[in-house]
Amino acid sequence: MKENEPVIRLNVLDLLLLITRWYKLFIVNFILVSTIAVVVALILPKWYFATIVILPPGGGTGGLPSFLPSELKGVAMSFGLDLPSEDIYQSILSSRTLKERIIERFNLREVYEMDEDVFPEDVIDAFNIHLIIETLDDQSISITVEDQNPELSAMLANGCVDELDKIYSEITSTTASKNRKFIERRLHEVVNTITALQDSIMLFQQDSRAVSIPDQITVMLKAAAELKAEQLSNEIKLEVMHSSLGSNHPAVSQLVIENRKLEEKYNSLISGSEGGVFIGLNELPGLGRRYSVLLRQLKIQSKLLEYIYPQYENASIQEQRETANVQILDYARVPNKKYKPQRKKIVLISAFMSLLITLIFVLLMEYWRKLPQHNSTDWEKIQSIINVFRKRRS
Repeated sequence: MKENEPVIRLNVLDLLLLITRWYKLFIVNFILVSTIAVVVALILPKWYFATIVILPPGGGTGGLPSFLPSELKGVAMSFGLDLPSEDIYQSILSSRTLKERIIERFNLREVYEMDEDVFPEDVIDAFNIHLIIETLDDQSISITVEDQNPELSAMLANGCVDELDKIYSEITSTTASKNRKFIERRLHEVVNTITALQDSIMLFQQDSRAVSIPDQITVMLKAAAELKAEQLSNEIKLEVMHSSLGSNHPAVSQLVIENRKLEEKYNSLISGSEGGVFIGLNELPGLGRRYSVLLRQLKIQSKLLEYIYPQYENASIQEQRETANVQILDYARVPNKKYKPQRKKIVLISAFMSLLITLIFVLLMEYWRKLPQHNSTDWEKIQSIINVFRKRRS
């Protein structure tokens, strides 16, 4: 563009003049597009939507369902159920399993006029277009389904929650069953361990005669002390009798024999050969250690049994128990008012777009008409481009 060539500009008056000059085109396009928009808006099918609102598990408190015992929640977490409450329902509602059940239950392939050779994924995608799942500010969940049939839209929304309840019940019952089996298996292991320990203690007591080691030690020490005291007393008597009666006196000989028997009895008591409840003192440390280990293991397993058995009872009750999982706040009702098409909006937007497009067209036409006089350089460039295309055509 040369420096002395003017630039094409339009002010408000030029724009009004341009519109006045082309007013017939504006009117024709406005009437034509508005008429077409009205016809299209009337032809478009009516769509209705129905919404059902549910509470998350536990009434919106988060975590696992509130009806699960505390003992079950720890095990349920190992099965991946410790999700935020609304996420549990969101995951199930978005699952392929639920949507396939809905499609089969309401025969949506026929409703959406899809042939049998259409892939199931395409039917699911078609249903997804008309399904809206939202978590509201109060953590409740709304499920909205749109359809041209108002009754069907309500049935589909309520059906989604019905299938949600079934799937969620299957998950919780499966979890409870796995939990019960796990605890039952552990309970049997503990019971078998306790039985084996009891048998080991019984055999240990039979073999070692260690019925009650602390009591037996007390009895043994008392008996040994009495024997030793009697023996020392006899030795004192012997010294007195030796000096007064002589060593050959029958009474001295008798006392020597008695003292020898006391010594043998004392030695047999210390060595454990006495029998009965008496155990050799040299064996006591080892026997005491073995006995204390067995008793400690038995006590541990008994405490474990006290902890596991209530859990097993709770798990058994939970497995057999029927609980309403999904709490419905608002059921989906058959809608009376359509939500689309919004005919007024369609007509108004179409009419406005007709005026806008016509104005753009007029501006381009005016620019094209004035371009040779006001900007010869650009006009020559455009002509050169047009000539290139003409040569290629020829």
